[in-house]
Amino acid sequence: MMQTKIKNLKTSLLIQSFLLRFLLLGVGWLVLVGGQQLGDLWFSILFIVTTTMISIYTVPPGEWVIRPLAIAMFFPYFLIMAIRGGWDVARRVFLRKVPVAPDFITIKHDQDPRKTLVLVWIISLLPGTASTNITQDSIVVHVLDKNLPVAEEIMELKKRIDRIFV
Repeated sequence: MMQTKIKNLKTSLLIQSFLLRFLLLGVGWLVLVGGQQLGDLWFSILFIVTTTMISIYTVPPGEWVIRPLAIAMFFPYFLIMAIRGGWDVARRVFLRKVPVAPDFITIKHDQDPRKTLVLVWIISLLPGTASTNITQDSIVVHVLDKNLPVAEEIMELKKRIDRIFV
């Protein structure tokens, strides 16, 4: 069935998709090896070509379920939230003067299980939070300080996650 979808696509679209994916995978490969081990260049090119072809057959052009550019734009936000969350926990452990007013809040989630899963994973990176229970339509979140604007931060997070998925 996948092969039929690819046969019906224009050659120019397949070539464009191949080149873009090859470029992205090639840059990823260079980042992973640090650009220093180019002695196995032919093996690397063969591996990237093979991986690119497999990616075209498994996810034909135009059938992405995520937006790669949105993920790239989400990454800095994710990094900042992870650092803020770690810093908040460290402050609460080492500085006893940081206020603690624990509570549980309930957040409605999307019906798309992919979005809900990503949301639950990332909520725990927000300062002073941990997802504790997922129900049919909501997520129960434990917060270390109910006076923090956690609900607003989670709403912002939900918007950013929505941009990632098609």
